[in-house]
Amino acid sequence: MVAPLVAVAAQVAKRKLIRRVMRVLLVAAPVLIAGLVCIGLLLVMLFTSGQANNPANLAGNGCVSVVPASQTSVTGLAREQLVNAQTIVAVGREAKIPAYGWVVAVATAMQESGLRNLDHGDRDSLGLFQQRAGWGSDSQRMDAATSARMFYTGGQAGQRGLLQVQGWESLPLTLAAQAVQASAFPAAYAKWQSLAMQVVADPSVLSAVCTGGAGFLGDGSQGAGVFAAALRYLGTPYSWGGGGPNGPGPGFGIGGSTIGFDCSSLVQYAWQQGAGIALPRATDAQAAATSHLPPGAALRAGDLLFFHDPADSPGSYHHMGIYDGNGNMVHAPRTGKTVEVVHDVFGDPYYAAQFALATRPGGAALVAIGTRG
Repeated sequence: MVAPLVAVAAQVAKRKLIRRVMRVLLVAAPVLIAGLVCIGLLLVMLFTSGQANNPANLAGNGCVSVVPASQTSVTGLAREQLVNAQTIVAVGREAKIPAYGWVVAVATAMQESGLRNLDHGDRDSLGLFQQRAGWGSDSQRMDAATSARMFYTGGQAGQRGLLQVQGWESLPLTLAAQAVQASAFPAAYAKWQSLAMQVVADPSVLSAVCTGGAGFLGDGSQGAGVFAAALRYLGTPYSWGGGGPNGPGPGFGIGGSTIGFDCSSLVQYAWQQGAGIALPRATDAQAAATSHLPPGAALRAGDLLFFHDPADSPGSYHHMGIYDGNGNMVHAPRTGKTVEVVHDVFGDPYYAAQFALATRPGGAALVAIGTRG
């Protein structure tokens, strides 16, 4: 699946090698020897950069991961690509971009640069997103964090960023990316969506943060496996009545043709696939079938969060999500949205006001004991 990225990397290395050799051929022999040594060092750096395993090396742009980055991610990215994906996600989190936006940004960088911070491109294009000179200075476009931030929020000369694209969260990925990039090949981004979703859901990428905060920590617990299972479908459309324990599916009514999850089916899928535990299909049934935790109890990864609106019947819940053990929640929000991560869920006024119950699957169901709001 990552072969296209490997091919891009090979092409980039070849172009850089040819350019350097041509320059060297124009000077004297001693300089030629020195130049060949430099080329050798460049190639060693390019093809063995993954052998280092020092998290301090990731901090050059101010964005680091809360877990040490391995030399390759579970999706097969080389270290340079992994670090750049982490940066894109970290900047998106810092700017409070929904998780689908991270997927769009990573897919765009895959198409434009192979997730590598290129110091050249078509005409004056540079960096991860191959942004033209009008977007910012060379140094800004070559800084991974700054270029990612511009992709989300816009260029220095008023170029439109993802957040300025009206309704971008409901657009197909290729249209959302094209609205920012204005590429001569507008359909090119679609082929990267599946891989970008896997990359963003990789715990070593999803955990990336810029200064402060925290993301998902895969601690090896059962609940972490459940949360990770839900993360596989980041960016999947909400489909009322759609999905189940085996994955996304068509819903009912107006959205009947949409393949996706609603809030309870995502939970049902994640617990079935992540822990082998079968839960009922509907929200209220899941609340009744799982152990209710007392208000203020320490929550773990995999715990279920239920939300009650004053318009809901007593003891009924209109929405639910899965807690990550670290302040965040993955959920399928509503029609027109996609599966996303809500960071600092209890610090969000909307969710904090409606939070009513936390439960833990796998134990005997208890009587509900109050609300937290």
